[in-house]
Amino acid sequence: MYKFLYLLILIVLLYGIWNGIHKNIALRPKTHTENCQVCQIVSAQEENIQEELARIDTPEYILHYIVDIIDHGSDTLGFKGGVMEGGYVSHEDARKIACYVLEMSGRKCPHPYPKDAAMFYTSVCGGCHGNDGKGLGGNYPDLTRKKLLGIERREAFLKTMLEKLRIKREEKNSAHIDR
Repeated sequence: MYKFLYLLILIVLLYGIWNGIHKNIALRPKTHTENCQVCQIVSAQEENIQEELARIDTPEYILHYIVDIIDHGSDTLGFKGGVMEGGYVSHEDARKIACYVLEMSGRKCPHPYPKDAAMFYTSVCGGCHGNDGKGLGGNYPDLTRKKLLGIERREAFLKTMLEKLRIKREEKNSAHIDR
């Protein structure tokens, strides 16, 4: 009988300890970052931007960027030659041209591409960018640059956004501390 009573007391004590530990965890005050939706959003945005900045110089990122420009065009760089229309070639051919452009800028394409990529480039892109890719005296973007102008501008934009988010986070943190 006493053994049963001791066992019952031991079970109640263990349950009390276990329950107390878990209630303390649940009741502990959350940090302002855990409670603040703005802080969580800013943190997620910072993380996304940092991930993109970490990839921005990779051949895969640049290839995707070039293919996107070939597929959809671009009007953001403001060259004298005007707007680049998109869709002159199929998406598959755009990938070939993008690999050729990567090699023009001194990078290796992340996947093999056919030798006719130079022909596609010359026939579709060479008229504006020049067969050498230098942009016909500044009228069009120079595709032989180590860092393409669009990528350079994207990187500057992302760094500016990251700095603005850092400032916003610091303002939010000081507002939480002042409370």
